[in-house]
Amino acid sequence: MDPSLARRSFVGVLAATAAAGSSGLLQGAGPLAQSLTAPPPDRLRPFRFAHFTDVHCFAERRAPEGFAAALDHVQAKGQAAEMILTGGDLVFDSSETSLGEARDRWDLFNRILKERCRIPVEHCLGNHDVWGWCTAKCGSRGDEAEYGTGLARAQLKLGSEWRSFDRAGWHFIVLNSISPDPKSGCGYLARLNEAQRAWLDQDLAATSLPTVVVAHAPIMSISPAMSGKDLATADNVNQVSGGLLHLDGASLHQVFRKSGRVKLVLSGHLHQIDRCEAHGITYCCDGAVCGGWWKANANHAPPSYALIDLHPDGSFDHRVLEYGWKNA
Repeated sequence: MDPSLARRSFVGVLAATAAAGSSGLLQGAGPLAQSLTAPPPDRLRPFRFAHFTDVHCFAERRAPEGFAAALDHVQAKGQAAEMILTGGDLVFDSSETSLGEARDRWDLFNRILKERCRIPVEHCLGNHDVWGWCTAKCGSRGDEAEYGTGLARAQLKLGSEWRSFDRAGWHFIVLNSISPDPKSGCGYLARLNEAQRAWLDQDLAATSLPTVVVAHAPIMSISPAMSGKDLATADNVNQVSGGLLHLDGASLHQVFRKSGRVKLVLSGHLHQIDRCEAHGITYCCDGAVCGGWWKANANHAPPSYALIDLHPDGSFDHRVLEYGWKNA
């Protein structure tokens, strides 16, 4: 998430969340391994995966070494993850650079994955993974094959910006949170477009499996209310930036609730850690592999990732782990 990008606000998200009966627990930047209870030793673990969000890979700030350290940690004997599910913002930055620079950063990201990762990886896209929307900075025309998500999809060999797959008796839905802001040449808004929304309805209707959803920007999160300026004003009881939180979060929650299948919704983007639960659906914002953009930053989560165990009965265990990397 880049706070310099243009944002638009919407009214009532937090009020709607409260009306839906949400309860939240904010996790700070303390010992994250203790943020949630570890899986009981007597429960079988059919499938364990890691949520790696906001890697922000580029050549500076020792980012390559930090990314490699995170990959080594998640594949260590004690973690034994069977898959990595990324959460977007994989490179830093594709959205405001030339095509050549963007390609170099994707090449670096892919080279580190090839050299250090031995388990399957499934990818989600974020706002920093888009190329060409900022025409002045990117030198783009708008008709290039790489424009928008084209470069990221080619680099990651993705056929679509959104998709689903099944693994170990669970259904996974990967969404694309990022849409261009029609009122800003470089800005974005967190929401699904009409085609993706129609696809989501069909996809959920077609599965009978417990479901995990991943999106880059949070669909529901309490972190926007815990940082920055107070949200309550005389004119707007509650307001949250559409660049921080999904504009369509309330309606998406109703879609998830109606399906009866969605158990866990994962996100990143904010570089914060929190957990919200409503109507049997858990929303987890899982910090950032890069912490504060590979710099020491007390206002954001330390370098970390989430480890999730999925069980056959539709339950799960979720932990956020620091992997020992300290940003300078």
